[in-house]
Amino acid sequence: MTSSISSKWLVPDKLPNGLKFQCSTSLGNLVSTNCAALFFRQLVKCVEEEHNLINYHFKIQHHRKKTDHMEVFVFAGDDQTKQEAKSAAVCSSCDVEHELSQTTLLSEQKYTYSWLDSRNRPKLILTPKRHIERLCELNDENGEIEAFWRDAVEVIDRECGNVNELNYPLLAINHGTFRKHAHLHLKIDVTKDIWENVIIPRHRDKINRLKQLLKQVELVKDCFTKEHLEREIQKGVIGN
Repeated sequence: MTSSISSKWLVPDKLPNGLKFQCSTSLGNLVSTNCAALFFRQLVKCVEEEHNLINYHFKIQHHRKKTDHMEVFVFAGDDQTKQEAKSAAVCSSCDVEHELSQTTLLSEQKYTYSWLDSRNRPKLILTPKRHIERLCELNDENGEIEAFWRDAVEVIDRECGNVNELNYPLLAINHGTFRKHAHLHLKIDVTKDIWENVIIPRHRDKINRLKQLLKQVELVKDCFTKEHLEREIQKGVIGN
């Protein structure tokens, strides 16, 4: 188990549409050795200051063949919205009293909330309580950034059951024009097996309530921008 940050982890391989960082450790190890804040602060600095990337898709994937290895991908091409995410009338990540928030909320920590996905996709969500929009805005001085990643690991361990290199969730955060929501979201993409056999049985009542709630456009429309709401209605996610 590592107890320090290797400089090699912060030297990316260049991809046609971004960067790939290879790390001989896992997210769990970074958290348990209190190195997560240091690692992600330096990684974001490398991405945004050295490579001048502002709009990008940030993904963490654990290596399928190497124990305690992870890869961090930063994709900077083919963004879908082409403009900064607008704020909805209600930020469901801030206003925990809204019905959509109450329906999807799983847990509250000192600095974060964990949720079911508000569009009922097979993923979990972790958000900072403060309304911030980028990883670099997490506060290092009060331990917020370290807590953010510790909470992510704890949510995965609590909600997903037995996970390993083969089924560890993919983690993703969109920045800039890649976002549909203004509030920073860590998306935790779980496997079909974990979703169907662990999370659905555990949260069946919440998921069923969410399905019913999403059919009622008037009750959820304020949590989405007009453009986003129209797309979700067209896809049959809302109002169907």
